[in-house]
Formats: sequence, C-alpha cells, structure tokens
Amino acid sequence: MLRTIRSKILIVTLVMLTVFAIKVFYTVHFNQKVVEEMRAITQYQIPIEQYISSIDVLTYELELKIRRSVQKGQLTSNEIANLRQSYDKTSNVVLEDFIKANSKLDAGISDDQNETNSRVALSELKGTLKFLQGRIEPFIEVGNQTIKALEAGDINKAQLMMERYKEFEKLFGNDIADIRKSIEKLTLASLNKTENNAKNLLLLNILLFFIAAIFGLGIFTVLTSRLHQSLNDLIKATKKIELGNFDVQIQSKSEDEIGELTNSFNQMVGQIVEKDRVKDTFGKYLDPRIVRKLIENQGDNSSASERRPATVFFSDIKGFSSMSESLTASAMVNLLNQYFSAVTREIRDKQGIIDKFIGDAVMAFWTAPFSVGDRYAADACLSALQQQKAIEIFRGQISNITGLRKNVPDFFVRMGLSTGEVVVGTIGSDITKSYTVIGDVVNTASRLEGINKIYGTQIIIDEATYKFSQGLIEARELDLLTVAGKTESLRIYELVCASGELSSETNEAFELFAEGLKAYRDLNWGLAEQYFKDCLQSKPGDGPALMFLERIQTLRKSSPPSDWGGVWRFTEK
Repeated sequence: MLRTIRSKILIVTLVMLTVFAIKVFYTVHFNQKVVEEMRAITQYQIPIEQYISSIDVLTYELELKIRRSVQKGQLTSNEIANLRQSYDKTSNVVLEDFIKANSKLDAGISDDQNETNSRVALSELKGTLKFLQGRIEPFIEVGNQTIKALEAGDINKAQLMMERYKEFEKLFGNDIADIRKSIEKLTLASLNKTENNAKNLLLLNILLFFIAAIFGLGIFTVLTSRLHQSLNDLIKATKKIELGNFDVQIQSKSEDEIGELTNSFNQMVGQIVEKDRVKDTFGKYLDPRIVRKLIENQGDNSSASERRPATVFFSDIKGFSSMSESLTASAMVNLLNQYFSAVTREIRDKQGIIDKFIGDAVMAFWTAPFSVGDRYAADACLSALQQQKAIEIFRGQISNITGLRKNVPDFFVRMGLSTGEVVVGTIGSDITKSYTVIGDVVNTASRLEGINKIYGTQIIIDEATYKFSQGLIEARELDLLTVAGKTESLRIYELVCASGELSSETNEAFELFAEGLKAYRDLNWGLAEQYFKDCLQSKPGDGPALMFLERIQTLRKSSPPSDWGGVWRFTEK
C-alpha cells in the first residue's frame, strides 16, 4: 500500500507532493496505531481470555465429574481408576492454563509497545488471577479427597467432602466471570481506539480532499476504503468471537500490515477450531484418541513408530458369504453397519482401537497408553466376551434389520486374540498413512480366528494372552499346535467367560476335557476317548471334545512317533 502511494506521489506536482507527503505520514501513523492495538488484542487479550475461559469450563467439569460420581454411589475399581485418570488429566490442564495465562499477562505488562492503561489493566488482572491460582490447588484437593472417600467406599464422607465446593462457588464462578468481562472490556476499548483511529484517518482524508482535489481523490479513496473495510471486518469478526462464534474468516484484500493482521487473525481463529473440527470430521474414520494424539504431536515426527507389547484381535462372521447371497445389497450393508456398531462400542469401552474393517471382519488392538499398565490383554479378552453378549442380543434383531420373516440367517462370530510385540504407529506413503500395528502377532491372531472352525469354538486365545489375563477370565486349554507357515508350537485356549462366571457343570466338563487332553498327549487313546465322551455327557455338543474324538480315530490308524509331544500341525490357513 505504501509503495502505491509513493508511486502516485512521484507523478504529482511539487505542491501536491507536499500534500501527499503529509498524507503518507499520517496514514503510517494511524496504521501503526491500528497495528499496535490489534497486536495487543491478538497477542495478549484474546489468548488470555481463551485460557480464562478454559479454566472456567474445566473447573466446572472437575466439580461435575465428582458430583456425578458421588451421586452414582458405589463405584467399581475400574470406574474409580478411570475417574482418577480423568480427574488428574483435567487438573493438570487447569494448572497449565493458569501458568500460560500468567505468562501472557507478564509478557503484556512488560511489553513497552502496549499502552500504559492497557498494562495497568493487565497488572490488575494478574493480581486477581494470582489469587485464584492460589485457590486452585485446594479446589483440586477437594476432588482428590472425595475420590479417596469413594475408593474407601465411604459415600457419606464423599458427600461431606463434596459440600466443600460451596467455598469456591464465588471464586470459580463470579470472579472468573469478572475477569473475562474485564478482558472483554479491555479488548472492546482497544477496538474502539482502532475504530477512532480509522475515523480520524477518514477525517484527514476529507480535509486533504479540498487540497489535493482531483489529483488526490483516487489515492485517498482507495486507501481509506480498504483500510476502513478491513478494520470493520476485524471489529465485526472480533465481536463474533466475543459471543462465542468462531466460524469467522476475513478475506485478505491487501498484502500490507492490515493484510498480515487479517491473515494472523484468520490463522488464530483457525487454530482454535482446527482440533475440534478434525476430531468431529475424522472421529468416525479413525479412533478419536488417535486423532487427538496425532493433532497434539503435529510438528513432531508424526510418522514415528515404536515396538510395543499389544494384543491383536480378529473376528469374522461365520458363513457370511452364503448369508449375503440371500440378502439385498441394502439389507446386507444395513446388517453389517448395525453389527459393526454393536461390537465397536464394546471394543472402545474396553480401551481397544479399531484398526480396520475387512469385509465382514474386524481387526482391533489393545496397547499402552490406551490400556492402563499391562491390562491390554485382559481388556481385549473382556471386550471379546462383551462382544459375544452384544452379538447374542443383536441376533434377535436380525429379522427386523433384514426384513426377513422366514429363513432368518444364523449369525455367529468367531474371534482370535494373540499377544506379543508389534510395531505401532503411522505407516504408509507420503500421500496416505494409517495408524496400525504390524508383526507376527497380527498373523497369529488372524489364524486363531480361523481355527475356531476346527474346534467348534467362538473365541480362541494364545498362551501369552491367557497368562496376561489370568485371574480376570475363565479359559480352558484346547491344544498344542503349529499353524500354517510356522514351525514353533503354539498353546491355545478357549476363552469362555469372565472370572467367577463359570458354572459348576461347565467346570466339571472342562476338568474331564483336561484329563482327556493329558491322556491324548500320552498316546493313551482309549482313556482319552473315554474322558472326552464323559465331557460330552456333562456338556453335550462340546465342539473341542467332538473334534478330539474324530482326531483319535485318525491317529488310531496312523499313530504318531513316541516323541510326538501332542503337537498337531495345521497345513492350511
């Protein structure tokens, strides 16, 4: 903009050159005032208001978490652990917001480019904020003490502790609101000064119009119209932000300071809404926790991957290909979508990550930091059991979903879980990436899912998964085998139910099955056969027992070597 004015000044008469020089001087002066005021708004006032707003919302959220938990009454250990984790995380954010707000206030107070009255106002705000910061730790401690009471099962004490929040109602209610109003008042004052500067510049242009006449008309018109429009756009946009409307974008009409200020303003607003917009848009395509992690790591090495222990899960619908032949395309898609919705909830509720949908198959994994400590295997097993329960309910809805009243298809899902070290991270090309896991564990989980067909089971887990989940699940050893493409033997288990849910009849059947498995590995076919038959008496239709009876008939015809060890080799995937 200044270059254009100078180029015009060069072609006017000597008299008009003086007039234009005066105009340029005042224009630069007023522009500088505008830039300084807007810089104070964008660099200090708006960020400080954001931190204060965040503190206001998060302190309310902290209190709400505690009140809801106390109203719920007795909580499970898992619920208390989740409450503790969520409460600590939110508390840390509140403390960080106080630090950031104080840092911005200190920077604004020490910035010589800020006007004196603005620095005085920021100093007053700092005193109030320091007082509030001194009360935040007692506020957080009320929640901590309440959680401890909940952990001890003392609901009455928890309710009494919760009453202490009344001590902070004014501090984290009216006082924070007063701070926000003070910042808004300061911002509005800065905007008014900016607008006054624009008006002064406009008045100057009118006065110079009578002097510059025809020569100055074009230059003054272009300069004032652009400046006035840009400032009005900024004022309107800032007022929208004050009202909580962040859907604001201002068109940059120049490359001067006002244009840079407009671009900075747009970038500031864009950064505020970017995270929420990305989460909302891609949360349905990628787990929101991964989206949040990738956004927080933006600018870091987002393509970094690492080796980490994990439990990988595969599931597949039994006979889906033949099932789909009897359904229309829309009915099949609706059926799959309803099914995926049911199992996805159970996976995410147990801290699992949906990796991908492969036709009718689901691949998921459990690992830190999404699962706490080494609970990833137990979380995966409990999720698989909950999925089977959800599928049982879903099975009763298939008629309504497909519209079929006769020949309603059976709906059974086989699942496989394997635990071990995998590579976790964003993997792919420069154009497209995927957050996934790779490694031999993935292949093993897929093979275990398919092996359910052989044993007539629904959920098969490997030995590592069983060991990491002991005490939380009920499972029985099925076999010792090698899957196709591998030479190392693999001990597998049937996952049956959560700990404590095994019936006495089923437990008796499993004890008979275990004795039969021992006799089978000792090559004592007759004794093994008798145990497996007894197992079927206690648990009619038991798939593994039926499978071993058939296998024994095969082994009778061609006995394995004496050093066999009971390992069965599968040659097909």
